[in-house]
Parts: sequence; structure tokens; C-alpha cells
Amino acid sequence: MKSEGDIQKLQSSRRTHQLIGAGVAAGVISAFVKSGVETLLPPRLPNVTPPPISLLERLGFDATSMTYHFSDQVVNWGGNGVHILFSVVIAVIYCLLVHANTIFRVWQGIPFGLAMGLGAHLIVLPIIGVGPMFWNIPFEGYVSEIVGTIFWIWTIECVRRAILADSQSY
Repeated sequence: MKSEGDIQKLQSSRRTHQLIGAGVAAGVISAFVKSGVETLLPPRLPNVTPPPISLLERLGFDATSMTYHFSDQVVNWGGNGVHILFSVVIAVIYCLLVHANTIFRVWQGIPFGLAMGLGAHLIVLPIIGVGPMFWNIPFEGYVSEIVGTIFWIWTIECVRRAILADSQSY
């Protein structure tokens, strides 16, 4: 016979798995949304290397060989993979944080998303040497990142709610 403590641990573990699963799904879907926004509103000039490619190269990978062909176009799966992985990690963190404190989902999570997206592009990427300093980012880059980040985090919130809708609280 299981004790009440054992049942609570089991429920807590199940809930954590649900939150992580929701975060993974939300991260993948939202990464596609963010990529779509960046297609419509490119965040950088065509001759500038995207930060995910720079990160792979800095880590010693040959990002130029991480490609496949689709519809007569070369697609870099390495750079896209880094972008998707970042999105999944942040979405999982977001789902766990919202479960711990609903303040994180204020305004559909937009303040959290902007803090993560802009923090990455304005602080983290320049510090690790894979993105420009904030004063070297063109105005269009800010527009793209802000618009894309709003749609990205809103997608994460929508997917999170849809997946967890059958649970007691979301």
C-alpha cells in the first residue's frame, strides 16, 4: 500500500513529465513560427553569419557541411537545430516556471519571452562572441527580434495551455 507521500511524489513526477513534454512540443512548434517570422522580417543582412552558425563554428563544428537539399535549396540543419534546441530549452523552462508561479504567464508570457530573446541577443551572444554588440544591430534587426519573439512566446503559451488543458490547472 502506498503512503500519501508516495502518491504525492508520483503525482509530482507525472506533472513534471507533462510540463517537460508540453515544453518540448511548444519549443519545436514555436521555433518554426520564429523561423517563419525571420523569413518575412530578416533580422540581419544577407552577408552576416547567423548566431547559431557562429556558435557551431566556435564549438569546432563545420556548420557549412551541416546541410540538406529541399525544393532545390540548401538548408542548414545545424543552424536550425541550434535554434530549435534553444527554443525547446526555453519553452521547458517557461512551462516549469509558469507551473511554479503564474506571474510568468502575464500578458501571454510576452515579458518573459522578450527578456529571454533580447537577453540572448543583447547580452549572451555578444559576450560569447557569436553575435554583434547591441549598438551594431540595425533597427530592422530589433524589429524582427521583437516581433518574432512575441509570436514565439505566445505560441509557446498557446501550445502549453492546449497540451495541459485536461490537467487540473494550467
